[in-house]
Amino acid sequence: MTAGGPSPTLSVVPARSTELDLQRIGKAVQTLHDSCWYWGSLSGKQAKALLRSQDVGTFLIRDSENCAFLFSLSVKTTRGTTSVRVQYVDGHFKLDSDVNADTPEFNCVLRLIDYYRRDSLQGGGKHYWLEPSGRREVVVKLIKPLRHSVPSLQHRCRTLINLHTSENDIGRLPLPPALKRFLRDYPYSY
Repeated sequence: MTAGGPSPTLSVVPARSTELDLQRIGKAVQTLHDSCWYWGSLSGKQAKALLRSQDVGTFLIRDSENCAFLFSLSVKTTRGTTSVRVQYVDGHFKLDSDVNADTPEFNCVLRLIDYYRRDSLQGGGKHYWLEPSGRREVVVKLIKPLRHSVPSLQHRCRTLINLHTSENDIGRLPLPPALKRFLRDYPYSY
């Protein structure tokens, strides 16, 4: 580059905060641990064995065996067990997919799971698992998590309250603010 001449074209990357990423990922891991369906360093082969005898739509989250990804979602489908990596890109989680335009992104890995779970419970059909050939063969169906242990009584109470109340209702419950925060930290019913 010469002085006074045009500067080279630079890609403008939105400002990101490593601290924010660490907080978001840390919160995701803690919330997953609370759920009891995050299996940590379970391998794909072990996940397949665990899910083999389960109903279609049973799923779990585990650490990805590929160091470029944080998590993998393993799920029992009509064709057996499959696993898909969960990407974390620019502060958002999404399923690793060749069809990026159709892949929704979320600021929380549990919101991602909840999105696909809600779609599954409403009949599904919006999203498909891609076969290695690229064909859209099997509808994404996430129905129930496979837990590795019994959740705490506090967590079970929270999921039951969430099943019967909305986010707005939590604010009106006659509970201390700390308990309302606890309910909002995990707004899911499973």
